[in-house]
Amino acid sequence: MASKAWIAEKVAPILRKNPNIGAKGLKEKLEEKYTVILSYHTVWAGRPKAADQIFGSWEDSFEMLYRFKAEVELRSPGSVVEVAVKEVGDEIYFDKFFCCFKPCIDGFLNGCRPYLSVDSTALNGRWNGHLASAIALDGHNWMFPVAFGFFDAETTDNWSWFMHQLQKAIGNPPDLAISSDACKGLESAVKKVYPWAEHRECFRHLMQNFIKKFQGPVYGNMYPAARAYKADRFEHYMGIILEADPTVANYLDKWHNLLWMRCRFSEEIKCDYITNNLAESFNKWVKDIKDLPVCELADTLRSMIMQLFEKRRRIGERLQGVILPALVTELNAMTRGLGHLRVTKGAKNTAEVTERTVEQELLRHVVHLDSHECTCREWQLSGKPCQHALALITTSRNLKMEDYLHPCYSVRTFKIAYAGVIQPMTDKSQWPIVDLGFKVLPPLSKRSAGRQRKQRILGCLEKGKSRGKGAWQVKCTRCGGMGHRKTSPKCPYNGTKKRKNQSKKMQPGRKTGAAESSATTPKRQKLAMPQATSSSPGPVTRRQLALSLSGEGPIQLLATPSRVTKSPAKTTAKKKLTPRKGKK
Repeated sequence: MASKAWIAEKVAPILRKNPNIGAKGLKEKLEEKYTVILSYHTVWAGRPKAADQIFGSWEDSFEMLYRFKAEVELRSPGSVVEVAVKEVGDEIYFDKFFCCFKPCIDGFLNGCRPYLSVDSTALNGRWNGHLASAIALDGHNWMFPVAFGFFDAETTDNWSWFMHQLQKAIGNPPDLAISSDACKGLESAVKKVYPWAEHRECFRHLMQNFIKKFQGPVYGNMYPAARAYKADRFEHYMGIILEADPTVANYLDKWHNLLWMRCRFSEEIKCDYITNNLAESFNKWVKDIKDLPVCELADTLRSMIMQLFEKRRRIGERLQGVILPALVTELNAMTRGLGHLRVTKGAKNTAEVTERTVEQELLRHVVHLDSHECTCREWQLSGKPCQHALALITTSRNLKMEDYLHPCYSVRTFKIAYAGVIQPMTDKSQWPIVDLGFKVLPPLSKRSAGRQRKQRILGCLEKGKSRGKGAWQVKCTRCGGMGHRKTSPKCPYNGTKKRKNQSKKMQPGRKTGAAESSATTPKRQKLAMPQATSSSPGPVTRRQLALSLSGEGPIQLLATPSRVTKSPAKTTAKKKLTPRKGKK
């Protein structure tokens, strides 16, 4: 039987190439390479030993963050890296960590929209901490990592410390929008650090809480109300809801008093997102590395961001023209479905555009091309021409589309966002030695009992992932196959089940009751009957029996004792078996 030390020795090269591989994948690779049979629990126990050989011990990784901070400040001056500790008695424990690279700061301030999506995701390693992040938006609507950090829980103090460090990095932009979920600790921190910023709340998280209290088709008007660009359309849909239940207004004012409706978004942000999906995209991006030690996790995130910047920098070098090609494709697609709009020009760059809505309402909007305005407010909020503006633009010739787009969608701005280079770093053994004068111990928070969960619990509203009928399959605990259980004949380890022989119940020597014998007597008996009997022939057909009696057929029946009657001769003469017609 393989020992844990042998497993750790063989697993280390595989784990070095693929740090995200689990115990099941390691077991398959080891069995295939060394032709051995290993226990899953042995591989699972040997994997942490191999991880310690590659990444260092988990306890020392928290103190190693100080050396990581010194290396980042040496290679990339201007970066903000902070480590906070907690003193309990004579011991000093790790508390919080924050990191924001200088190229990320410059790229956000000069090449991205003033919009930040802030959220955290739970770590699934030996420490039950949280990975917090602040994500921006570039011209392609791609996520732009600005900062990340570690702390033990989503409390008001931890979020306030994170937001203070973020303020130290990016300063106080004149226009700033911060989007978050329904976390009350983050809400309090944003009000404390950025009281003047536009704080938005994720509409999806709002509805997850809303449907717990209010159910019914009338509350479906919350979705068009949140997507409405104009205040009057928002009031129209909310009026339908409040007419059905006036208590909705008090509930929203008490628990969801942030901005979740488009009609109240600032026109300076140029982002009309009503969800916090930007941060969710980052959480999925880092999903496979959340079980690494904290120092290795910070270094891996730095490497991933460095590769992301280099890849998009190469994309920017190949772009031609003034505006991004993705925007050209999007606007061209929008111009193909404008047949329902009627344009009435008032001057060269102004017009009235009439449309018929889904509710069969005739609405008329006023478009001003010079000031980039439309009374539907979609152009002002998103920075891209709406369908009413495109209907007017396409009626004129030799117009340049880049004249009607916000500069955040230009190729030049995209190149500025990724112009900075995150400098490569050496390995841990070459990082500067930092003399702290004290020993940094792992955090005080204890890990919960049981095996650590790797996959989060999916919500009931997540599209395509609900455990409804036909959306999931059971797993066999014996063979590991899907679609059957361990007692199913589909399992290859069970084999074919032998069918019960019903004929044993009617054997001549078996004792049965009157009711049982009458209920279980088959229509045809298995025993063949002699020539001079009045019983049915059993498995031999009547035609075959008649032929055998006449001597023409090949079947020779065995004579068995028959029931003695009063006049057997007469019975034999009277009972003559003939083939029955019409029955096959």
